[in-house]
Amino acid sequence: MSGDEIVVVPFPHPGHLFPAIELCLRLAQRNCRITLIQPTSSSSSPSSLHPLINTVHLPIPDSIRIDPSFVDTTSPKFLTDLLDHRRRSSSLPICAIIDEMVASLITPFVDFGVPAISFFTSSAISSALEHALSQIEPPDLTGVGPTAVFDVPGLPKEVALSAFDFAHLHSGGPPSFGGRRSRDGRPRRRRDVASTDGAVGLIMNTCVDLESPFLKYVARVAAKPVWAVGPLLPDLFWSALSGPVRDAAGAGRGGEYGGGGVSEAAVLDWLDSKPQGSVIYVSFGSLVSPNDAELEELAAGLEESGRSFIWAIKPDARQHEPDGRPIVSNGSGYSADEVEKRVQGRGMIIRGWAPQLAILSHSSTGGYVCHCGWNSTLEALGCGVPVLAWPIRGDQTYNAKLLVNQLRVGVSVRSAPGKAVSKAQVVQGIQKLMTDEDMRKRATSMRSIFAQELSLSSSAALNDFLDFLSSDRGKQ
Repeated sequence: MSGDEIVVVPFPHPGHLFPAIELCLRLAQRNCRITLIQPTSSSSSPSSLHPLINTVHLPIPDSIRIDPSFVDTTSPKFLTDLLDHRRRSSSLPICAIIDEMVASLITPFVDFGVPAISFFTSSAISSALEHALSQIEPPDLTGVGPTAVFDVPGLPKEVALSAFDFAHLHSGGPPSFGGRRSRDGRPRRRRDVASTDGAVGLIMNTCVDLESPFLKYVARVAAKPVWAVGPLLPDLFWSALSGPVRDAAGAGRGGEYGGGGVSEAAVLDWLDSKPQGSVIYVSFGSLVSPNDAELEELAAGLEESGRSFIWAIKPDARQHEPDGRPIVSNGSGYSADEVEKRVQGRGMIIRGWAPQLAILSHSSTGGYVCHCGWNSTLEALGCGVPVLAWPIRGDQTYNAKLLVNQLRVGVSVRSAPGKAVSKAQVVQGIQKLMTDEDMRKRATSMRSIFAQELSLSSSAALNDFLDFLSSDRGKQ
């Protein structure tokens, strides 16, 4: 297929760009010619990593890059002009792979007769439960507490939907993206199989070994092929499984993180000084954060737990209320200065970017307090580290169900969905995380799924996808 072009259109945010780039590399390794559409200022480009990958830059200001509506309104003409040029100068692509966050961009390709594939960078469980929420007749929630659960036909009982899930669907609030209207009255963006109208198939950043029942559900309700080709993680991740390595954001053991003078050398040397499996790593990713009140409870819980910890605080992360509602502010104002002084030697605070893979893959790391973003979830599973699940919004809620209820490699920090986290819950959650040997063994066993860069099922799915493109079905 080296003469045929595949166009890949990711949602222009790092959490979506990175899996898209890994997908491009894996397709290029199978002799596919790839055109990747990405922001002009993006620092991530696979073009230098493989000669069959060409990058076309889409000018998107950094300040609005994570707003899907901007991409929806600016990209169609850009893509139409690109396709028109392709048709006049050479030939049209054999297909387009389009992030489901910008599903409206399927239309320009369909208009030119180019088959489109929807690309899901998150979990299959999130797609399955989003769809279920939008299809199931909502139960009567009168007098029902937020912990009440309702089974979903066709899905494991362990991941039943909660009253909280249904209540937020119809109030337009988080965690679901499936409601008809957001709080400002605009139509809400669907992140389930309903967003794949016009696509001839789905590519998902997961694998059968992790999410078989949810992949089967998605394939059934979508009534189109589903290829689970993940986990789409960088080479750095696979190297980390054999021992701590430097993260891409750093510059080796001498690289500094967080703008606070913390070097990777200092982080790894600090971890080297701790007993095996004794350190808790805390990070909520780069975009979201609990509010100041919950962060204070977290700090107090970490202090009272008596355990060693590394806490990565992202100053620009947007704070959220316990029920997932965003707080209108310019990032977190929380500093953790006081707790840092009181636990000197036992706790390390990194303000900004942290060498996450180096930390998770270190033998001293024994637990991960995590927002359950999908990339972080995959990294935790691959490194065999159990998770104290603290989801904040969107698919994180469903990923937490996968970890806690289905795979049983984590514990939930909240007593009930939408309720504020207390110091006592943090202490209790950390204690279970670090002492439940059965859970820890299950987490360790997850590493076998990641024993090779591409599992047999994922490799077969990628080959099936390419066979599909070559067949008459892929030309419909």
